[in-house]
Amino acid sequence: MSLAKRENKIFEQIQSRLSEYIRITDAEEEVCELYSVYYSREEGGSSRSKQNRVDSRKTELDLEIKGGKRTLSLTINQNPNINGELGQTGGVLWNSSVIMSEFFAQRSEWAGDGSLDIGETNIVELGTGCGLVGLVLHQLGARRVALTDQQRMMKVINRNIAAAAAAASARQPNRAPGGSRRQKPGDFGGGSRGECEIYATEYLWGRPPEDLRITSEPIDMVVVSDCVYHESIAPLLVHTLADLCRSKSSKADDGSTVAVVVGQELRSDLVHQAFVEALLRTFVVYRVPVSADVDGFYALYVAWLKDEEEK
Repeated sequence: MSLAKRENKIFEQIQSRLSEYIRITDAEEEVCELYSVYYSREEGGSSRSKQNRVDSRKTELDLEIKGGKRTLSLTINQNPNINGELGQTGGVLWNSSVIMSEFFAQRSEWAGDGSLDIGETNIVELGTGCGLVGLVLHQLGARRVALTDQQRMMKVINRNIAAAAAAASARQPNRAPGGSRRQKPGDFGGGSRGECEIYATEYLWGRPPEDLRITSEPIDMVVVSDCVYHESIAPLLVHTLADLCRSKSSKADDGSTVAVVVGQELRSDLVHQAFVEALLRTFVVYRVPVSADVDGFYALYVAWLKDEEEK
């Protein structure tokens, strides 16, 4: 028996705003446009400069993610020592994760203008690092969030999940022992039945996920924040994004489309071009203008798998 098409609210809401976004069809043109602005700002051609939102030297950061209607307060643990290892960058927060978190908060129904309904969504974050973006999405009402990264990151991610849960418990009224209720945005669910779930798990790019929870239910959105720091990473990440999007379709066979949201700080034009080229081979890609303070230093993209006719 065929399944009825499941509505992916996030994807439909992104589609409804495509006129505000910039379609990307050529990686070289995209990089030329982005970096012409970037270099002019770096050289003092603009009164606006890049704002540093994090401090990689600290082991703990107190952050406020502003959504417009409400502000989310989180304490994030970092492990600067991990970043001393060759090829490791996830032990501390990067500005891009704060920017992406505020992007979702400002558009959520609970904290922002309501243009993105994050409630009831199943989200996977790749390369979560310290877990900020996924933690924010969870508190904005996502039904299920998988924070995925390498095994060495699990300790700091689980510490941040526990810290967020403790902070949320302190804000919530006491409940009778054994009582249960559906999580509301701003709460923090521990994953029991009837509540929203958030968990950390290893996921090595380019391989099928060993934790079957990742693909056990239809995925609504995959998010990635600032994970491409070398050209060699680009095809591996895009391959994994495509695998996740296709795994949803094969599991559910319901015709809905997975939304992909990628944020990247502008550092190397060569690396950025390699990443966009890899994305364009498999995905329809749009760049989302965020704000005058963000655009020119960071790029935020929404994407989804191409139809066979588009390949």
